[in-house]
Amino acid sequence: MTNEPNNKYDVFLCLVGPDTRYTFAGNLYNALRRNRINTFFTEDNHHDELLLMNGDQISPFALRAIKESNLLIVVLSPNYASSPRNLDEFVAIVRCIKRKKQLLLPVFYKVERGEIMDAIFSGPDQQALCVFEERFGDYKERVNEWKDALLEVYGWTAMEYQNGSGYEYEFIREIVDIAKRRQRRRYDVFLSFRGRDTRHSFTGFLYKAFCREGFYVFMDDEGLEGGNQISPTIMGAIERSRLSIVVFSENYGYSTWCLDELSKIIECVKTRNQMVWPIFYNVEKSDVCNQTKSYGDAMTAQEKRFGKDSGKVHKWRSALSEIANLEGEHLRENQYQYEFIERIVEKAINIPSPCSNDSYEEESRVSKCTHWEIGSCVVS
Repeated sequence: MTNEPNNKYDVFLCLVGPDTRYTFAGNLYNALRRNRINTFFTEDNHHDELLLMNGDQISPFALRAIKESNLLIVVLSPNYASSPRNLDEFVAIVRCIKRKKQLLLPVFYKVERGEIMDAIFSGPDQQALCVFEERFGDYKERVNEWKDALLEVYGWTAMEYQNGSGYEYEFIREIVDIAKRRQRRRYDVFLSFRGRDTRHSFTGFLYKAFCREGFYVFMDDEGLEGGNQISPTIMGAIERSRLSIVVFSENYGYSTWCLDELSKIIECVKTRNQMVWPIFYNVEKSDVCNQTKSYGDAMTAQEKRFGKDSGKVHKWRSALSEIANLEGEHLRENQYQYEFIERIVEKAINIPSPCSNDSYEEESRVSKCTHWEIGSCVVS
């Protein structure tokens, strides 16, 4: 089971229509679609009625699309300040990346970063903003929100294109490559658990809590677990997850499927610098690490099944021992589960964004860049 509804997008493409809708942005949108990247384009004719039903106000439809997109691309062009709706979209995008850890890629198209600020607050468009003041009673508050959003991303890594700096199709190809890499990192959270112990109770509630906050979570379907070998689907999901949460319960160690998941997770921690959070569900960390009590009984049963000298069993024991080096959370019988789950989700929300942490491989090219040039990336 994964929280990937039909209306979830890989990319949300935001821009002001008159500047680039039928040229650069239209070509970018077409390139993204050709590469099977599910893209919400704010100026797509298919979305016009829904987006404009509130006039200059951003629509709930667009807000939902922003929240459900993995990568947010904002094309800032010379006339970006001419549309209050697009500026409100920009504010919503900045708020989303703070809360939901989405990736933002600003694209400065034929405009310098400094020109954006000048255009809104000291340039010719100041007169246009005076017109907005007459139309909107909350003018000052809205403009302050626009300014804060622009200041927020002013120093961020971005892509820039100027006249004469190269072929636009090459520039578009680089943006598409970034979107494709982001697309491959499909899940925010992978949940490893023993189905018979917690699927319909604790882990089910944890999954729903993550989904409500906009996380993309992999939780295997009921009935998928079975056989003696973990499926390639599960292996791939673990590799493409930023965070793995392992729910250690009484019968976790009896499942070869769970133990294979754990071994793969530990491998990804070492080779991909991924995060893993153990949760000890009515069991002690020491019993898991040292394989005592129910975990001792479980590993003895695995040895009887596969042999004491089995490489598989040694790998499982090693993976369980590795848990000693990781910080974990204990859920006790006398704790409210909903409070514990809220704390776990809030902790995940506060993980540093990929945009500011270069430890995530998929976003490393974006997060390490200090300046973009056509066809190259200057890395600090």
